[in-house]
Amino acid sequence: MDLAFDESLFKKVIGVLVIAIAVVGVVAVLWFSGIGFPGQEQEPAPVTPDPYLPDPGTEEEPPEETPAGPKSYNWSYQGAGMTMDLYIPEDTYERFLSPAYGSGEDKPQRMAEYVVTDGDDGVVDAVADWFLATSRESGFGDSDTVSNVLAFVASLNYTTDAERLASADYSNYPVVTLAGQGGDSEDHAILAAAILDRMGYGVSLLYYPATHDRRTIIPEATALGLVTDGTIPGRLYWAVAEAPAGRFAYFPENGTYDGSLPASGDPASGWFSGEAVWQNATGSGTFEDVRYYPANRTFVAGAEVPGLHTVVVEDAVWNQPIIVSAAWAVNTTEKGVDRSAYDGMDPFFNGGDGLWLGHVLSRDDRLDAGTTVAGSQPLGEAPPFSANESLTAALRIPVSDPSPPLLTWLEPVRDYYTGTWYPAGISWTYDDKWRIHDNFLEMRDPLLQNREAYSLWGVTEVIAPVPWRVAYTVQNMDEDRSDKEMTPYSDVRFALYRIEDGAAVFDRTFGWQTVYGADMRKNEAVFGPGDYALAVFVRNCEVDVTVEYHGKPAETAYHGGI
Repeated sequence: MDLAFDESLFKKVIGVLVIAIAVVGVVAVLWFSGIGFPGQEQEPAPVTPDPYLPDPGTEEEPPEETPAGPKSYNWSYQGAGMTMDLYIPEDTYERFLSPAYGSGEDKPQRMAEYVVTDGDDGVVDAVADWFLATSRESGFGDSDTVSNVLAFVASLNYTTDAERLASADYSNYPVVTLAGQGGDSEDHAILAAAILDRMGYGVSLLYYPATHDRRTIIPEATALGLVTDGTIPGRLYWAVAEAPAGRFAYFPENGTYDGSLPASGDPASGWFSGEAVWQNATGSGTFEDVRYYPANRTFVAGAEVPGLHTVVVEDAVWNQPIIVSAAWAVNTTEKGVDRSAYDGMDPFFNGGDGLWLGHVLSRDDRLDAGTTVAGSQPLGEAPPFSANESLTAALRIPVSDPSPPLLTWLEPVRDYYTGTWYPAGISWTYDDKWRIHDNFLEMRDPLLQNREAYSLWGVTEVIAPVPWRVAYTVQNMDEDRSDKEMTPYSDVRFALYRIEDGAAVFDRTFGWQTVYGADMRKNEAVFGPGDYALAVFVRNCEVDVTVEYHGKPAETAYHGGI
């Protein structure tokens, strides 16, 4: 069959197709645009997020809080409220937070390295200036000035490394402790040392390592050491501080030397030391260790070389005997250990390369009305008053109330160590009549009027693994001269030396004195574990001496330093 092409019909078909395509297009646009049809719910169209705008569906996380920034500290001293405002820059805090390093094994030797103020943008200087200004306004002398600093540091949170989940291998720098407003005992001591050092006082750190008291563990702790003249009440220690002294040259021909003492160096008691190079007319050599005492121009080399011309120490060390008083900026009782436990121990002294250099602390009440400001200004700057004015009047130092006796620390130490005492197996009896005798151990006791009248009968070594004490009974005095079983001519004295690197270092003297009604049996101060030499001096009596070891029955779990 033949098909005929109908042009009109073709045009109609094409028109219908165009209309259908248009309708389909409109529907598609409505659907994908999210408009849909009337009465029909549509799902929202997906939105492509703008990478430069925050996601409107989520909240921004708040920035991590930092201890840096503005700080306000509040505490009280002598009943007066104290407020100090401080600003710690963020980058300063981060700079001192990151360099912490080290291990627990060498912490005692490097602890003073954390007493750092250089590079802290003047943060510690600002604190020191605040205390100096407050002392002047309040009329504080040395004791109140230092005590106010300790009160401030003690007001910061006292938390151990274990409580903060922090490493015990290193300490915090002063800026970090100020920002965090807390730390353990070593952090507090380091901060106090930094402030007082900037104020011009001689300071140090006293590190007490963890030790066993029988089954009880006394955890490690750190106190502030104040360099004093020996008149400050509390636990005192004798130490030899060291400071770089540069080049030192000694000329044996005329006994002179060429060298400079560090600031606060006392030529009457200190000495130069170091490895030296000697020269004479024929050659040269070395001395491993030399000492030179300026007080009496004594040179000690350990070996004799004839015809010496010069002895040179390129990196000499100045050695200075000092008296250090223990001052705590925390209350260790909060962590379950009474402070008296540490007063019965011997700490590791760390004065760095010069922390101990500075003003030597003295009791304010030792000043009388005639003491003038000239040469005695304790705050390290020119006084804002006349140098001829009375120091007590100018600073309004209270001198009417005397400080407590120096040995008040002994009583709480005895109370803490009350318990079971075991004989150490070291005991002996000394018997002597009063006679002149040359003593080769120096008796440093101002109460002794006639030191040459004491006889030295011997020295014994005490190697104690635990705290120990000396118990002794005085008897058989000169009955012909007294009907009260005593005589003013009888006495017993002990001299105690610590053995350090094979050398005996004097610690203290103690003993019994003739006082009517005095107990014939005494127990002396408790000493920490260690190696000691004990010498006994008697005068016109007999004494039975026993060394006893201490034991505490309770067992305490160790949780690290406090």
